[in-house]
Amino acid sequence: MLDRSIAPPAGEIAFSGLPKINQQSSTAGIDIFWLQAGDQPVVKIELVFEAGIWFESKKSVSWLTAKMLAEGTKNKTARQITEGFEKLGAFLEISPGFDDVSITVYGLKRNFNQVISLLNELINEPAFPEPEFEILKSNRKDQIALNDNKSNLFASKKLREAIYGSTYPYGQALCSDDIDNVQIEDLKKYYTERLFHQPKIYISGQIDEQLLAVLETQITFPKSLVFSKTEIAPYSKQRKIYVEKEGSMQSSIRMGWLIPDRTQKDYFDYQIANSLLGGYFGSRLMKNIREEKGYTYGINSYPIHLKHSSFGMIGADVVAAHTQDTFVEIKNEIDKLLNDPIPKEEIEVLTNYLSGSFLASIGTPFHVMEKFKKVQEAGLDVSYYDRYFEALRNANEQTIKKAVEKFFNFDEAYTAIVGLNQ
Repeated sequence: MLDRSIAPPAGEIAFSGLPKINQQSSTAGIDIFWLQAGDQPVVKIELVFEAGIWFESKKSVSWLTAKMLAEGTKNKTARQITEGFEKLGAFLEISPGFDDVSITVYGLKRNFNQVISLLNELINEPAFPEPEFEILKSNRKDQIALNDNKSNLFASKKLREAIYGSTYPYGQALCSDDIDNVQIEDLKKYYTERLFHQPKIYISGQIDEQLLAVLETQITFPKSLVFSKTEIAPYSKQRKIYVEKEGSMQSSIRMGWLIPDRTQKDYFDYQIANSLLGGYFGSRLMKNIREEKGYTYGINSYPIHLKHSSFGMIGADVVAAHTQDTFVEIKNEIDKLLNDPIPKEEIEVLTNYLSGSFLASIGTPFHVMEKFKKVQEAGLDVSYYDRYFEALRNANEQTIKKAVEKFFNFDEAYTAIVGLNQ
């Protein structure tokens, strides 16, 4: 019988690489990436297009155009579309973002031929019905107002504005007037000219040759126009933004720095240093500001990667009376990492945690494909993850201190506070 009073022997956490992701091109020249894996008879398909906020000429057009795909086709109402996916045991998710628009469907393998047929109808035969458009606009305005009322979401929005400026795609903020300014013809134009630019297909789960053949022959995309976007440089008028909320019991604080993207050679050093500072539950910021000081329930530090820029963010909702105290303690922890010895045991605990959490994050075919998609969209290959584990094995006090000095200069931080600046 297993003696549970004795801990199992410890060993090095090994990574043997991601499972092989297959690649092929459809007859229309569309890249298809697929992974056959898993015991359950389920499939996930994700379509990704270069058609997000970055490419808009009018605010919110990409979001509204993508969402309207599910609001009715030439032969089906929005309700019939929803019921159609439900009857097939499938779930549809449309996610417009800063750079891309993605359409994801989860479903049962036995019905996926019909799922693909319904999905293709959404893509190629949208009706853009006016009543649903007006309802969608109204709901979008309500969502904006609701999010702006949430201090944490509003603070994150304001941090992006502080970093990039309100005229840059990553820094712009939506308001109700922006939604009112969009007309149905704007959506039809964006659908025709841009929405399906550079499509890619990622599919994972229990896949066979028949399903792939159906995918190749049944999924088609309208041709998009090829055009270049005139890029503008980020321009921030305010490096520090404060929005007062009278009577607030807590403040949402955000700090940010521009950081290297995943293709840069020192990115892994940044990632490890960031994790030690505030990237997991055992981080120094959590121990100090949550456990010792009790200023917050949680404080986190993490990177946000967009295609044209990346930034790191420290975020927390803190007791309003300790807003400035929290910034002081963040600076103290950064200074300690720069000036005090970093125990070898602390680094070992961190790298073991990061190794283990990564392995735990690839436990299903869908998660494996998500990891692959992340590097594929960044212009990398799966050797990225081998280099990550190599960086974890080689992490030491010197590499961490160098990264903290380079990427966490407290005096150069962008900040946003929503609440009371006490």
